[in-house]
Amino acid sequence: MKNRKYLKILLGIVATVLMITFLTTLLVKPWIRKKIATTFNEKNSDYIVTIDKVKTSMIPSGIELEGIKIRSKKDYSGIIDLNGEIGSIKLKGINLAKAIFKKDINIRKIVISESSFTGKISFPRDTVIPMVLPLNMRIGILLFDKINLSVEYTANAEFYSFTGGVLKLYDMHAEKQDTLSPDMIKQFDFEAEKFISVSSDSMHSFTAKGIIYSTTSNTLAVNSFSVQPNYLDYDFTSRYEFQTNRIEADFSNIYFHDFYAVDYFRSGNMMSSWIEIGKMDMKVFLDKRKKLRHVNMPAFQDMIYDYPGTIQIDSISLINGNVAYTEHAEEANEPGSISFNEINAKIYNITNNTIYKKESAFLEFKGDALLMGKGRMTLLFKGRIFDSQNTFSLDGTLTDLEVNELNPMLEKNAFVYATSGKIDSMNFSFTANNTKASGKLIMLYHGLDITVKNKRTDDTTTFKERFISLFANKRVLDSNPIPGKDVRQGIIDCEREPERFLFHYCYRSILSGIQSSIDKNQ
Repeated sequence: MKNRKYLKILLGIVATVLMITFLTTLLVKPWIRKKIATTFNEKNSDYIVTIDKVKTSMIPSGIELEGIKIRSKKDYSGIIDLNGEIGSIKLKGINLAKAIFKKDINIRKIVISESSFTGKISFPRDTVIPMVLPLNMRIGILLFDKINLSVEYTANAEFYSFTGGVLKLYDMHAEKQDTLSPDMIKQFDFEAEKFISVSSDSMHSFTAKGIIYSTTSNTLAVNSFSVQPNYLDYDFTSRYEFQTNRIEADFSNIYFHDFYAVDYFRSGNMMSSWIEIGKMDMKVFLDKRKKLRHVNMPAFQDMIYDYPGTIQIDSISLINGNVAYTEHAEEANEPGSISFNEINAKIYNITNNTIYKKESAFLEFKGDALLMGKGRMTLLFKGRIFDSQNTFSLDGTLTDLEVNELNPMLEKNAFVYATSGKIDSMNFSFTANNTKASGKLIMLYHGLDITVKNKRTDDTTTFKERFISLFANKRVLDSNPIPGKDVRQGIIDCEREPERFLFHYCYRSILSGIQSSIDKNQ
């Protein structure tokens, strides 16, 4: 008897479940689909939403929407012109009655798969459009699986594109009437095959590939990142009225350790214990025949202090890098170039923390490279943080370089070139601030001989150029030390050009020491 009784109860439960499933299929699913479509397609909406299928489950409770299409209406006049498709949206662990009738959503997990959207935005990038939530919401996990997104701005050339993105958000919570903001996000994981953006003036494209961020390790890894000007050297500079550096750069194997991405997106704070760059290749081009903009260039320290968020980066490490600088001098027929190869460098204590207005701290740079791929060069830079005069010191060495290796820059920019000579060693040390650099330089060299070029014709054989070359070699000492004489010490004495950046300041300071070291009249 008891077995029959239990069997009847079991059959009753099965019949009830079948009845609920049958009614859900006939009544609830079409009603849910209609309810969602009606909500999005009401008269005051700019979009049309269609859903192919709706699936529901009782145990566990959930809804799955398939084949969602979103289109802007033909008479669209809103801010975001959006068109796209979503393969499916799965809502797991949801109280359907509470969600539909009380507008109180508590969902254990949402999975949005195979999303592909294109959009056009008609408002300026810095415009903030507050969005107020009409209901209470708590989502345990929100997963966007395989996102493809491209957005362009109609007011300018600005463009963004994600390919193969995966975004996982954890523990999102907001109350009714809260404004939708990044503060809702507590932690997230993110991956993308490729991210592309184009600057608002269309001059540069930025591409990142193989992006992975993990909340567990707080590590952001990027396989490669590039800065690519969209025009060639002279075509690029011709589009600017004033002198502008054209910078082309490729970075690979990039890691941000102890990087708190949520804090960055919320407030712009850049916090990391260690940033590692495996490889860097950079090309810089400057056409000095263009007019110079007569505006003071801020010191690099001031640029860090003026950052709107907090910067606290313990160190940045470059394992291997190459930099080629090309400059077309004002009276030159062709550009000259100089290169630094096999760069290995570290920067320590990059910060704008105002605690260092009272406490003493220094930003440091240590690095070595091959000048023109030949002579070994080392640098040690040290600058006091929050010093009113932006004081810094620079110490460096250079060894074993044939002077003619510098001809690609000398003959195009200084209109001289070395026919012979070797730098055995060079040591320099100077201190600089917002106004002046002062220090000493000792360069040991021998066999130096130079030839002067005609600025207009590049000729070196005319009487004028030969005479000037003879005079120049009479003035320039061919070695240091001269046999039977003491080693000469060059004096670094250079005023800062406020319209130029740090690198130009350091270059002119070192050059002043070299000139005083080789010139008989100094």
